Amino acid sequence: MKEKLPASLQFIANALESLVISTPASIRKIVQEAGVQPQDLEAWADFDHPVADSYGRKLAYDGGHFEIMAMSWKPGDVSAIHDHGYTQWGAVQVFGPAEHATFLIDDGLIHTWSRGVLKPYQVIAVSHELVHQMGNTSDKPFFTLHVYGMDHEVSNVTANARVFDLLENKTQRVDGGVFYNLPPGSIKQFEDGPRGDFPTRLRQLVELARRLQKMKAAGLEGSAEKLENVAELIFSATQHGPFFYYLDQITDESFHQTDSAAWSIINWELKEASKFQDQWLKDQRGADPFHQYAEWYDSLIGKPCLDGFMAGYLRFFQEHYSLLLSRQQVLSLGSGTGLTEEFMIRELGVPYKQLLGIDVSDAMLEVGGRRIQVRKGDVLELDPKDGTWDLAFSGLNVFHYLDHNRLEEAIQRTAGIVRPGGYFLGDFITPDHIRWYPNLVYADDQQTLSLRNPTLIEQEGHIFQESEIINVRFQEGKMRVSYSGKHRRFLPPLHRVRGYFENAFGGKVDLYDAVTLAPIPETADSCVSTRYIVVAQRK
Repeated sequence: MKEKLPASLQFIANALESLVISTPASIRKIVQEAGVQPQDLEAWADFDHPVADSYGRKLAYDGGHFEIMAMSWKPGDVSAIHDHGYTQWGAVQVFGPAEHATFLIDDGLIHTWSRGVLKPYQVIAVSHELVHQMGNTSDKPFFTLHVYGMDHEVSNVTANARVFDLLENKTQRVDGGVFYNLPPGSIKQFEDGPRGDFPTRLRQLVELARRLQKMKAAGLEGSAEKLENVAELIFSATQHGPFFYYLDQITDESFHQTDSAAWSIINWELKEASKFQDQWLKDQRGADPFHQYAEWYDSLIGKPCLDGFMAGYLRFFQEHYSLLLSRQQVLSLGSGTGLTEEFMIRELGVPYKQLLGIDVSDAMLEVGGRRIQVRKGDVLELDPKDGTWDLAFSGLNVFHYLDHNRLEEAIQRTAGIVRPGGYFLGDFITPDHIRWYPNLVYADDQQTLSLRNPTLIEQEGHIFQESEIINVRFQEGKMRVSYSGKHRRFLPPLHRVRGYFENAFGGKVDLYDAVTLAPIPETADSCVSTRYIVVAQRK
């Protein structure tokens, strides 16, 4: 009975009964004005819903031509992609950080139009035309309020809803919950459905697998076998073609993204795939062996940069400064995988025993130690008591990753371990490096790629470039996704870097464009390639 409803829900019911013309916008306004609180929905809580259900779903009030429903979302509960059956108008209010996505169906293909997180108490309008998905990707349960209606009375407003099964490319007609992995008895009718584009299908397979994991844990028949099949599909090398085709549609010839909404979505869904992959592999093998950025680094960064500009400036340095590197004792600061240092040994004549690399990363040291002599070490702990060197080398802008408040100290410490007459050689990036920085990086073999999202950040008067990185690799019939998080680099102006080296080394300091090798004037703020090298001689 309406009289037994909380006052806020009575307000909604009374308003809907008196409306002559209803629209999604008008229903949204009514729900906003009702002042519903989470406790108003507690009588219809269903957080203990069956594990096969994607969320809890209970009818609070049937008004003949409209329904008021309460839905309960445990962490990990996510609906399938669906519409709302006969519904002509309605609204949904969330009482937690619900993840919400909308979709567009066009020419037999379903695309993710938007994906984001709604704010608690936010209200969105709903209609039959809306194809969407909602879920709880947080770590706490919450309610949502749903109001669905029509302009005439019907026995079930949300009946005949479409659920889009992107595993089988079928549309399921249902009268109840829009759940993943619905049993055949809950489906009224099957129709040929749209295919999902790459990110849409990837995410739906991930969510299906997560639901099947819960069902397997509960011992539900058939869930274990289906889970294995779905997980195999998610990370199959057959994803290569659709993935690369999708990326080609949203990037230009310079590998910069051309569609910010689509770029955001593909990154979002890949991060979810990475989360699932990590957990899946841990469950299968008892450990997570695939956070291997060090292993992938060479094909994505090391080799392209060595071939693209580092080999050139190393040869330039040897010839222009008339150095016989075969006679130099070389310390590489932040040696990483040792690829460039191996080039210096192989191509420039530096004796293996006269080159040492230091790095703070155990993973990088493990890989680099297969090529060169390495030890764990930090630029900010360099001490001449531990030895001095003819050449201190730093490749791939290592100094930008240091604490920006200690950059000058790092340069001074570097000068302290260089013998008089010796040199520092290293590459840096300009403050406007973001204008060159691509969103997409491919390895030469096209089997490994990196998606990058650079932004400029101001903090206490300093400028940083922060890049969020996702790496994907196709190898041995599998697709592996590694979310590498966010990496921040300090971007000091060129004149400050030059000044720090002049003060620390007390001798000649030259700056060159790292690609063109043209000298950079003291008055310059940038250079053509947005990469530059510093050559400093110790007085």
